[in-house]
Amino acid sequence: MNATRLYLEEIRQIVAKQLNIDAQDIQDDDDLFMLGLDSMSLMTLVSVWRASGISIEFQDLVENPTVTGWLQRLNQ
Repeated sequence: MNATRLYLEEIRQIVAKQLNIDAQDIQDDDDLFMLGLDSMSLMTLVSVWRASGISIEFQDLVENPTVTGWLQRLNQ
């Protein structure tokens, strides 16, 4: 289990900040790449989550690039 447990709204907020958009514009099942996320932004997010003690790899998040998908993976 991860040292840090993330919640849906926390993930939405950090992604919105990375994309420079309003968090309310991100729905739970929106494809984050379609909203403008790119590989460099994703690497930044992976680094942030690793620094907080979450064991995550880039590929883990590419597989299901939605807030809901990331919530499940980040909290494994």
